[in-house]
Amino acid sequence: MPIDRRMLLGAVAGILVWGGPALADDCPVAVEVDYHGWSGFERWTADLIPRLAGWWRDINLALGATACNAGKTIRLEFYEIHPPRIAAAARGDSILINAPYVRANLGNPDMFRMIAHELVHVAQAYPKGTGPAWLSEGIADYVRYYRLFPDDPGRAFDPGGEDWREGYSPAAGLLAWAEATWPGLVSAINAAMRKGDDGEAALTAATGMAPAALWKAYLASHPNAASAAKRRAYWDSLKRGN
Repeated sequence: MPIDRRMLLGAVAGILVWGGPALADDCPVAVEVDYHGWSGFERWTADLIPRLAGWWRDINLALGATACNAGKTIRLEFYEIHPPRIAAAARGDSILINAPYVRANLGNPDMFRMIAHELVHVAQAYPKGTGPAWLSEGIADYVRYYRLFPDDPGRAFDPGGEDWREGYSPAAGLLAWAEATWPGLVSAINAAMRKGDDGEAALTAATGMAPAALWKAYLASHPNAASAAKRRAYWDSLKRGN
């Protein structure tokens, strides 16, 4: 997700290091928080960090890690991001959080879930320029919607107006179906992209089908039709701060 470089020019406030590593079974992760002068997020952050530690373990497992990426230090940084519709973005081991956006939606659980999406990007750690974007974003939403939060209504999409090339929810649905059909597919794609490959070759090698053919097969066999109305209602509620 692009961010406006101007957001990086503000004076840097003191850094809060969250009391040493936050543990999640055998997968310790340390979290640093820098509010960059933004106030009023302390309770929200205190609620987020224990969740983040558990997600880190589950994300690594979902991506096919045989050993957790332990000892990682993840930074949460608060800024004003432009364009304002962007809630957060991952940069290396940092998650940049759009403070005004989150402030307007503090009571909405999607604020935690979008952090989980960005945390997947931290775990992916693909070399710069690795693509296509639909796969990296699709994997991030696959982990979010089908491994971490299977009841999240944000995964609904309109199959008549969106396809896998959009990434995000449509690609996540495709990957979830394909993973159930060809177990280990997501970890194989992730491993290829970690090496700098584009991932589509691994997808085709494992399934014997190009993305367009996979999408057609997915829509034909998907047991639950995606609901565009449900998705619109969900995002409308988010805009209202509900």
